[in-house]
Amino acid sequence: MDFFGEIVQIFGVPPSVGQIFGLLYASPVPLCFSDIFEQLDISKGSASQGLQLLRDLGAVHSVENGGEGRREYFEPELSLRQLVSGVLRERIAPMAAAGDERLARLRKLAEQDGSADEFYLDRVEQLETWRRRLKTVLPVLTTLLGPKRRK
Repeated sequence: MDFFGEIVQIFGVPPSVGQIFGLLYASPVPLCFSDIFEQLDISKGSASQGLQLLRDLGAVHSVENGGEGRREYFEPELSLRQLVSGVLRERIAPMAAAGDERLARLRKLAEQDGSADEFYLDRVEQLETWRRRLKTVLPVLTTLLGPKRRK
């Protein structure tokens, strides 16, 4: 669980999210919400938010568990392809798409600066180049790493 907790922190995600994934990964049976927050000793709010993020990323999914009441049970996604695809789709793509306005503001500020305007304009152009490249490679990565088509 600590392993996954450390990995998600690299992406700025709370360690509890990784711990939830790690718990589900290490469990031989699907777990319900109460199992998760009790075994990890985290708040219900952290467990709820963590599960929602993991669902959004496609890192966990609900499963049937023998009709035990109304509880929802979860298990981890084990396909690296699916995990990477979810991160690209839910985290990287929106970030790449939202940069136009920010870069326009940076360019405007760089053009207004007196003595250092060439330096800042160069930096803004570099950011614009990185963003263009990311927008070019993102669809390719998404296609390559996207879900396998089931026959």
